[in-house]
Amino acid sequence: MVSADACGCHCRDAASSAGAGTATTVMAARSRCAYDRSVPVPTPALAARPMSRAVRLVTIRRADRGRRRAAAARPSNKRIVAPLLGILSAGTLVAMLAVLTSVSALGVLATDLPDPSDLERLGFAQPTVVYDRDGTVELGRFEQERRRVVTFDEVPRLVLDATTTAEDRTFWDNAGIDLAAVISAVADTASGERERGASTITQQLVRARLLPDDVVAAGSDRYLRKVKEIIQALRLRDTFPGEDGKRRVITAYLNEIFYGHNAYGIAAAASIYFGVELDELTIAQAALLAGLPKSPTTLGPYRVATADAEGRLVVPNDAEAVVRRDWILDGLATAGRWTQLSEEELQLALAEPVILAGEPPVLTRGGHFTWQVRRQLGAILGPDI
Repeated sequence: MVSADACGCHCRDAASSAGAGTATTVMAARSRCAYDRSVPVPTPALAARPMSRAVRLVTIRRADRGRRRAAAARPSNKRIVAPLLGILSAGTLVAMLAVLTSVSALGVLATDLPDPSDLERLGFAQPTVVYDRDGTVELGRFEQERRRVVTFDEVPRLVLDATTTAEDRTFWDNAGIDLAAVISAVADTASGERERGASTITQQLVRARLLPDDVVAAGSDRYLRKVKEIIQALRLRDTFPGEDGKRRVITAYLNEIFYGHNAYGIAAAASIYFGVELDELTIAQAALLAGLPKSPTTLGPYRVATADAEGRLVVPNDAEAVVRRDWILDGLATAGRWTQLSEEELQLALAEPVILAGEPPVLTRGGHFTWQVRRQLGAILGPDI
C-alpha cells in the first residue's frame, strides 16, 4: 500500500478528509492526478463511496482525451516546417526548371554560331600593292577598303583609352557584355523611351565578324540577333579569358571597325583624317577618331569641313563630331586606364581645332602598266583584289 503522502499534491488532502480506511479513494484520486492535474480532487462526500473499475477506466480515458487536446492546441514544429519545406521545394523545383529551360534554349540558339576560336584566324581586307622589280618602289595600289592592320603593341595607350572611353568604359573588367547597360536599355525600351545601344566592344566585334550572315542581314530579327550577339560575346570571353583575351579582342576591333570615308581600322583612319601615323596623333585627334564608329556617316567630319583663309579644311566647333570628341575628352580625364589628363591638358585638347588632312592625290607611277597588272590579277584571282 502506498501512502497518501507519496503523491505530494491534492491526493493527500483527499485522503485526510475521507479517513485512513478509504484506500480506494486515495488510489482513484492519485490516478486522476497522475493523468491530469487539472482534474479536481473528489470532495469528501464523493470520496467516501468506493470507485468501481468501470468508473476508473472512464476517468482515465477522459483525462487522456484532455491531455491530447492540450497537446494539439500547442503549435507543432512539424506542422510549421512541413509546409515551409513544401514551399521551398516547389520554389527550388521551379527555379531549377527555369535554369534548365534557359540553358536548353541558349544551347539551341548557339548551335549555328561560329566557333569563337575563329578570332585567331580572322583575315582583314588589305590593299594589293604593285612594286618595281626590286620590290622597293611602289608603282600602284588597288583596294576596295583602306586598311592597314596593326598589332596590339603598335597601338598607343592613348588610342586604347580613347576607344574604351567612347565605346565601352568597363571593357577591361566586363565579361564581354555590360549587364547593367543591357538592363537599362531594356527598361528604356519598355518605358517607351528611344531605344539606345548597350553593345560592348566585344559585342560589336562579334556582330561584325562572328555571327552568321543571315543573322546580321538586313531585315533579320534584331532581337534574335541581339540575343545571339550576347551569347557569342560570352563564348568569346570564355575562349579567350583574362588580359590576353582582352588584348586580342580590342586589337581585332581596332583593325576591323569602320571609321567612315573609306577608312577601315584605326591606322587607316589616322592617315585619312589627319595624315599621320598612330603614334603621331594628338589627344584631341585620338578622341575624335574614337567617336566616329558610333555613326561614321552622320559624324563624318569631311561632310561639314570648310576651307579657311589658308586653304585648310577646318571642322566647325559645333559639328557633331567635335561635340562628341569633347565628351570623350571629358571622360578620358577620369576614365582612362593609362591616360590621366591634367586640367591644363584637358583644356588644351578641348581648344584644339579640328583640321583635316584632305584627300591626297592618287599617284600611279607605273601608269598603264599598273592598270594592266590589275586586269590580269582580276582575271586570275577575281574582282576582289
